[in-house]
Amino acid sequence: MTAPLTRSAGQFAAQATIRDMPAAALQTARTGFTDTVACLLAGINEPVTGIIRGHVETLAGGSGASRFLMGAGRAPAELAALIDATSAHALDYDDYMFSNHPSAVLVPVIMACAPLADCDGARMTSAYVVGYEIWGDLMLREQDHLHSKGWHPTAVLGPVGAAAAAAHVLGLTADQASSALALAASHAGGLMGNFGSMAKPYHAGRAAESGVRAALLARAGFTGKDDVLEHPCGLMAALSPAGNLDLETPAAFGTRWRAAEAGLNIKKYPTVGASQRVIDATLAMVAQAPVELAEVETIDVRISRKFAAVMPFSTPRIPAEAKFSAQFACAAALRFSRVGLAEVSQPALDDPELRRLMGLVRIDAVDAYDPGYPNAAPEDWITVGFRDGSQRTSPRIHRATGHADAPLPAHQLWQKFAGCAEWGGLGQAPARRLFDALQSIDTQPGIEALRLETHYAPNPT
Repeated sequence: MTAPLTRSAGQFAAQATIRDMPAAALQTARTGFTDTVACLLAGINEPVTGIIRGHVETLAGGSGASRFLMGAGRAPAELAALIDATSAHALDYDDYMFSNHPSAVLVPVIMACAPLADCDGARMTSAYVVGYEIWGDLMLREQDHLHSKGWHPTAVLGPVGAAAAAAHVLGLTADQASSALALAASHAGGLMGNFGSMAKPYHAGRAAESGVRAALLARAGFTGKDDVLEHPCGLMAALSPAGNLDLETPAAFGTRWRAAEAGLNIKKYPTVGASQRVIDATLAMVAQAPVELAEVETIDVRISRKFAAVMPFSTPRIPAEAKFSAQFACAAALRFSRVGLAEVSQPALDDPELRRLMGLVRIDAVDAYDPGYPNAAPEDWITVGFRDGSQRTSPRIHRATGHADAPLPAHQLWQKFAGCAEWGGLGQAPARRLFDALQSIDTQPGIEALRLETHYAPNPT
C-alpha cells in the first residue's frame, strides 16, 4: 500500500516551524543561502542570465513585487525566481546533495516569495528546510540513478521542492500546499542531453519558476490530485528508470531531519560535482612535487561509471561542456595548478597545452560504489605515465574538499563568496556585509537585509 506522500508533504509544508528544527538543519540552511548568493553573484554577467533577464524585462516591464539579482530589478515573483535560479546555476558552482542542486532552486524561490508574505529571516530559513526535507525524501525513495534514464534530478524534482518552500513562505494551508506540490509535479522536465548548454542552468530556473507559480495558483484556489507523487501514474513512477521505488514507507517529516543528517556538498571548483574528487587528487599530486608536463604520456582517471556518465565531453569545445568533462578537470588541474572561474573559460580552454593533455586522458570507469555516497566509487585517483616509462599515482580521494563530510571551514566559505562577488563586479566591503547577513539569515528582520543597490561590472576575462 502506498504511503500518502503528497498529503504528508503538504501538511509538513503548512505546519512546520523553525522551533522544531534542529540546529544542524538551520546551519544547512544558512550555508545554502550563503553559497547560493555567492554563485548568483558570480553568474550575474553570464550570457544565459542576460538572456533570461532580457526576456523577463520584456514580459514584466521592470515592475513586480519581487526583486531579482540582489536588487538589480523587479519582476513578478515567479519570474524573479527564474532569473535568480538561472544565475545561481549558470556556472555550475552551486552546492549539491542527493545528485540534485537544492539551494540554487530553493533560495531564489524563498527570496522571490518573501516580499509577498512580508516574512522574516526565521521563516525564510524554515522554508529552506521544508523544501530540502521534501525534496530529499522523494529523491532517496528512488533506488536507481535518474541520470541513467536521461533525467536531470534538479529539473524533475526541483519544482516540487520549490513549491514546498514557496507554500511555507506564503502560509498556505495543508490542502493548498498539497495542491501546490501536485501542480509542481506536472512541471517536471529536464534532460541530461542538454548538459553542456545554456539549458542546464535554465533547468534550475524553470524549477524555481514552476514552484512559485504552483504555490501562487494553489493559494488562489487551483487544485491538483492529492496523491500524485505516489500514484502509479504519478511523478515518482513516471521518472523511475526501472520501478525500483519505495512508495510504501511513510514519510518521517518533522521526526527525521535530512538537512541535519546530510547537509550540503559545497563545491570548491566550478565544475560538476562528479569532478570534484579527481581535481582534488590531481592538485594533491601537483602539490607533492611538480609534474613535468612535456614528459607526460598518459593520464588514467579512475572514477565510477555513474560519475563518468555525467561527464560525457571528452574534448569540450566551450566552458559549458568543460564543466562536464573529466578530461578537462584533470588536464586543467595539471596545466594551471588550480581550477577556478578563470580556468573554466574560453581562453583557458583554447590553450594548446591544455588540449594536448586532455587528449592523453583515459577513463577507467568502475562499478564499485561507496554506500555512503552511492553514485561515487569508494575513492577516485589519477595515474600519470611519463615518456621514460615511470608513473606517478595521486593520493586517493574519498571525500572531496567541501563535501558535507569534509566541509569548508568558515574562512574558505568566505574566500569562495568573495571570489564569486568579485567575479560578478561586487566590491569586498558590500560582499562582506552580505555574507554576514546570510550567515545569520534566521535572525534577519526580512528580505531587505539581503538587497544590494550596486552596479555590476562586466565579467573579467
